[in-house]
Amino acid sequence: MNINGFARGYMSNNHSGEEFIKHVVEEIEQQLIEWDHNYEVFLLKLSYYEIMVKKEDHYYHVKLSENEVNSLQKRGPFQLDRKIWKELEKQGITIIKGHGNYIDTVL
Repeated sequence: MNINGFARGYMSNNHSGEEFIKHVVEEIEQQLIEWDHNYEVFLLKLSYYEIMVKKEDHYYHVKLSENEVNSLQKRGPFQLDRKIWKELEKQGITIIKGHGNYIDTVL
C-alpha cells in the first residue's frame, strides 16, 4: 500500500483526534487486508479508544487514551500509526515489508 506523506501531514494538522484515529485505523485495515483478506479491524470509542484486529480466531487489541491519541497526532503525521503497529507486532502480527511505501514510512 502506498501513502501520501503531504496529505497525511495536512490531516494531522487539520483534523480532530477522533477523525484522525478513524483515518489511521482505516489505513491500517487496508494494509492488513492487502496482506491477508481474513483480517477485520474495529475501532471502539469508550472512555478510551480500542483498536481490535481479528484474524480468524485470533484477536489483537490496542488501547489508547484520547490524550495519547492527541499527543501522537501532534508529534507527527505517522506517530499514531507507528504506536499501533508496534503494539500489534508485539502481540504477534507479522509486518510484511515491500508492499508499497506505507510500512516503510511508518516504521
